Amino acid sequence: MKYLLDSHVVDWAQTDAHRLPAKVQAIIGNARRGDLAVSDVSLTELGRHLVARRISTDLAPEEWLHQALEGIVVLPVTVEIAIGAARLDWAHRDPCDRHIVATAAEHKLPLLTIDEKIHHLSGVRGLKVIW
Repeated sequence: MKYLLDSHVVDWAQTDAHRLPAKVQAIIGNARRGDLAVSDVSLTELGRHLVARRISTDLAPEEWLHQALEGIVVLPVTVEIAIGAARLDWAHRDPCDRHIVATAAEHKLPLLTIDEKIHHLSGVRGLKVIW
C-alpha cells in the first residue's frame, strides 16, 4: 500500500473526479491494485452518504460501494488504531476523522484529503497529508 484515501476522495473519484487536484488524480490513475487503501470507517461514512442520497447515483448503495472500492484495500481497526485515535491531541472530535488519521499514522501511509483540520496534523506521529 502506498496511500490512504479519505472518504470524500473515494466519493469524488467515482462521481466528480474533476474536484480532485491533478496530483491526486494522477496518484489514483497510476495506482496498481493494492496501492490504495481506506480505513474501514470510510465504508460506514460512504454507506451513510449513499443511503441519505448525498452521493448521487443510479446504482444501489451496495453496488456503488463495491465498484468504488474495486482494487482498494480496506484496513480494519486494530487495538493500536483505536488507542491512537483516542490519544490524538486534537480538538477535532469527529470519531471518523480520528479513526482515519490514526489508520494513516499506524500504517505509515500518506493520507489524501482536502480536510483542512487534518492538514494541521501533518507531522504528528509521522502523519503525512497530501492534497
